[in-house]
Amino acid sequence: GAYADIILQKELNGLTVEDKPLATEIVYGVLRWQIRIDFIIDAFSSIKTRKLEHRVLDSLRIGVYQLLFLSGVPSSAAVNESVNLIKAGGAKKAGFVNAVLRKIDREREAIVFPDLKTDPQRHISVVYSHPEWMIRRWTTRYGIDAAARLCNANQTRPGKTVRANTIIISRDNLIKALEAAGFKVQKTVFSPDGIEVIDAPASKTLDPVDPRFYIQDEAAQLIARLVRPEPGETVLDACAAPGGKSAHMAALMENSGMVLATDKYPGRIKSIMNAAKRCEAGIIKALAADAARPLPFSSSPFTGEGRAGARLFDAILLDAPCSGLGVLRRSPDIKIKRKEADIAALSKTQKALAGNLSSYVRKGGRLVYSVCTLEPEETDGVINAFLKNHPDFSLENAAAVLPPSCGPLIDGYGFLRTMPHLHNMDGFFAARLKKAE
Repeated sequence: GAYADIILQKELNGLTVEDKPLATEIVYGVLRWQIRIDFIIDAFSSIKTRKLEHRVLDSLRIGVYQLLFLSGVPSSAAVNESVNLIKAGGAKKAGFVNAVLRKIDREREAIVFPDLKTDPQRHISVVYSHPEWMIRRWTTRYGIDAAARLCNANQTRPGKTVRANTIIISRDNLIKALEAAGFKVQKTVFSPDGIEVIDAPASKTLDPVDPRFYIQDEAAQLIARLVRPEPGETVLDACAAPGGKSAHMAALMENSGMVLATDKYPGRIKSIMNAAKRCEAGIIKALAADAARPLPFSSSPFTGEGRAGARLFDAILLDAPCSGLGVLRRSPDIKIKRKEADIAALSKTQKALAGNLSSYVRKGGRLVYSVCTLEPEETDGVINAFLKNHPDFSLENAAAVLPPSCGPLIDGYGFLRTMPHLHNMDGFFAARLKKAE
């Protein structure tokens, strides 16, 4: 149930500098390809994966990943290390792991996957390592070929993209600085603030706490642009942790006005303020609050009175909790943890959040709803239900707000919609809603 990135970072503290990259590769590799790996284990093991002891199964998964996906690891080392992991459990378990892995190594050319023509959904599920329920949804919506391309894109490691922190440095000057440091970079296609890192010197990596930039996918960079906050405005960023979009809005506001960043979980407030401090975004203030409930603003410095003494905002960003199916290439553990039933529950939460926050938008102000998922119940469905229940709001075309370069990302309804297999970025959906004067 843990988040892979958080638990991995904790465990890496006990490893040498040399071992950390391989450990990271194995963890994310097994998570990314787990469904395919388990299919292969089932084909060669006398005991199916669903019946194997967890430690035995994980030892096999680690071994199969190194055997079949990592060309730089000798087969003997992949087998021996997996056997060593399980030796403490007894000779019988170690012998079982050894036998299964050696058989897979020996007969790797004989692996047969489900047939694409006779069982396309099962084929895509296994070959591209996605749960069948996702494949059913996507093949129904996009067709077999497009669903396969989407899954293939999800299996591709994302490139490194940063957003120039224009509070400190312009994008052009940051490009010059990175190039002077030996990085090969280029401007992003759609985001006016983004830089794609094509290559890095062998001895250097991007410093995640460098105040000149914020590591952020290009799709995520477009969300603050869709809000388009102006200097001097009062903006609410609901569900704001870890704070990247808050910091971006502060930069677009030229550090003038106020961004109130809230999160339901008090422990996440620290991450928001850390981001604000690093980015020198002095107009950000943070508050622990559940955005689905009346917000505790009585002691906060805002202007404009609203419902029951609450405060009103020029703009609100609701980057809502979602299924995360648009960021599987970045967070492959979502494929394992997420269930189809989660989508309906999340949709209900998203509708509650949007409904509650609508009360805090001033007349003529805007509410931007965004999620990093592709599913209709969490995207179009939420907006259509919102507009039906809130006739004082209307949908604004994202094309009228975003730069002209973003035209290919905006659909016929005016929604921002990015797709990993079409745009080489995370899958995001966003809508901009304006409150009547």
